Amino acid sequence: MPSIETTDWLAIKARLDGLVTVPEMSWFEPGALVTPPSDASGPTPFILVSDIVNDPVRIGISARGESGVDHIRSGTLLLTVQWPIARPVTHAQLREVAGQIAAHFSADTRMSYGSSKLRVQQDATVVQPYVEGAYRVSIVRVSWRSV
Repeated sequence: MPSIETTDWLAIKARLDGLVTVPEMSWFEPGALVTPPSDASGPTPFILVSDIVNDPVRIGISARGESGVDHIRSGTLLLTVQWPIARPVTHAQLREVAGQIAAHFSADTRMSYGSSKLRVQQDATVVQPYVEGAYRVSIVRVSWRSV
């Protein structure tokens, strides 16, 4: 049986698997060795995924019987859009792509896998795009917690 940490990630991953962007972009799991995708025109945009998990917060005596105490688990999912500078995009277009991703993680979106039941705490936020190296970058921040 997988650990709660694993089922939390699998709940988030299941939601990511349903993400549709225009243009279509592949995404890479945390820690993946990334070979940036490309097509006949050169490098294409993609998404890097990071999941920062907070320490569990103890909320009291367990409703789960002999398992001890209940805890709230939470974290921040960071979805980093990497848009190659060689591929033209306006500031507004890049914000729109990030906005499409943020809309996929609106407030109260439920994510579950096995014993993990997670909820998006508030509408996802889009960080102001910036340039880093050969990419225009925009980050979507998703706050989640267990329910």
